[in-house]
Amino acid sequence: MKMRLLALCFVAAVATAIAQIPNNVPGNPAGTGNNPGTKATDAENKTGFWDCSVPGGNFTIALGKIASVSIHEFNITGARVTEVNVDTEGSVCARFYFIEPIKIGGALSAAEVAKERITELADTAADRTGTDKVWRKVQKDYPLATHAHTVEYRLQSKDDVSAIHASAKGAWMSGRGRTIKIVDAQ
Repeated sequence: MKMRLLALCFVAAVATAIAQIPNNVPGNPAGTGNNPGTKATDAENKTGFWDCSVPGGNFTIALGKIASVSIHEFNITGARVTEVNVDTEGSVCARFYFIEPIKIGGALSAAEVAKERITELADTAADRTGTDKVWRKVQKDYPLATHAHTVEYRLQSKDDVSAIHASAKGAWMSGRGRTIKIVDAQ
């Protein structure tokens, strides 16, 4: 009898603790509303799908078709990449990533200075002409770095990538649909 009472008390304590976890904290990826540190809105939906809209497009998948959700970081020449992959049971993988330049010793190399200046000029031209900021789009170096059956979305911040990971993982693990939208900062 005491064991049952102890078990019941334990279950009640755990349920109370879970109910007190606030939404939208890093340990609660299935939170609702706005995610701090990003221009993302993320909310549960009743569709059974994970739906992700970003400035570069949209990716929607049935929760039962998600095979894995991962996030990782790696270096490429002159930059650090933070990448989320949503692998599917079909033939497509969705890749969401952010690239940040690596500044060795805090000093900029001549190439980095030139790249930043080109970025500024492209941004200014895009603002004047009303065109999209093309430098933010996915860039593929065919045939060296193509990814067959992969849709790619380049994001503006590491926080956006983290928000997408939390949303996709939260939807997949809970079995509840979610809709996340990343808004372009202009």
